[in-house]
Amino acid sequence: MAKKDRYLVGLDIGSTKTCTLLAETENEQVRFLALGAAESKGLRKGLIVNLDSSVSSIRRAVEEVEGVANVPVESAVIGVAGSHVRGVNSRGGIPLGPRARDIERDDVRRAIDTARNIALPEDREVIHVLPHEFIVDAQDGIRDPVGMVGQRLEANVHIVTSSVAATQNLVTAANKAGILINDTVLEPLASAEACLTQDERDLGCCLLDIGGGTTELIVYGGGVVRHTGAVAIGGDHFTNDLAVGLRTPIPEAERIKWHHGCAAAFVMAGGGARLNGLLELTELSFHLPARIAEPRGMLELPEQVAQPEYATVIGLVLYAAKARKAAAQRPANLVSKLRSMFAGA
Repeated sequence: MAKKDRYLVGLDIGSTKTCTLLAETENEQVRFLALGAAESKGLRKGLIVNLDSSVSSIRRAVEEVEGVANVPVESAVIGVAGSHVRGVNSRGGIPLGPRARDIERDDVRRAIDTARNIALPEDREVIHVLPHEFIVDAQDGIRDPVGMVGQRLEANVHIVTSSVAATQNLVTAANKAGILINDTVLEPLASAEACLTQDERDLGCCLLDIGGGTTELIVYGGGVVRHTGAVAIGGDHFTNDLAVGLRTPIPEAERIKWHHGCAAAFVMAGGGARLNGLLELTELSFHLPARIAEPRGMLELPEQVAQPEYATVIGLVLYAAKARKAAAQRPANLVSKLRSMFAGA
């Protein structure tokens, strides 16, 4: 692997701050290198409202990373969030033939493609198709049907869609800042990559990503994504309410919120999760245990970076590392399959 191919970059453009995180892969592990952060001015509730301001924020965050790590940042994985993001469950299937036969990886892909084939308005696009389970001849609850025998294969999936314009504006802002976007990732999915344990995903867990302008959620059950959603309310709303109620400037209201605020009214990530009392309120309201997210999964991650407000950008890098590893394994799987075919000839 070329040296530059070892690097991974996550880009999180939020309503209050823009973060860039640089890491490198090392023996199938991910090592932290640098974090850059800049104040955001051009984004509101997950939507770009001032392109030039967003470009400037990205450049400042990227320049900080490049200055610390002495590594040029050329491409990145970017997070997508906001009330324009929606999730829906779908089901589709394919016949395998008149006789039962072994199910292959291509069959799984075709079943998933059938399930994702839903009618969408022209202004929306699919950003993720997340399998729930597979059904082989009415036997449900199957995680991986490859190698099983059957006549029909069906897939239950969760489809995440976003506004074409909203996502393209994020990509455009990054491109204007000199950054090529390799992939777009749902932000709470990235946060979950950094914060949730496998036990939490299996037993059932809701992750709330409380940002400045929006709050995103993702629900896991049985080890898979069951629901995604977003509301246009975030930590800035607490600050604005204080500013109006106390007739004080926004910076002073922000200071009051962190020093004296208490939310006496799941896993919580994002800067808004730090509000005093919010954890206790969540447990009281839902009668379920809750905790503040602690991002992990990266070597040499400094304590000041392993905080809930950086869960998304850390998760973006971890998601990219997993995707890169999966892509590298596909050619090997193909070679193995071809060898098996020739061996049996």
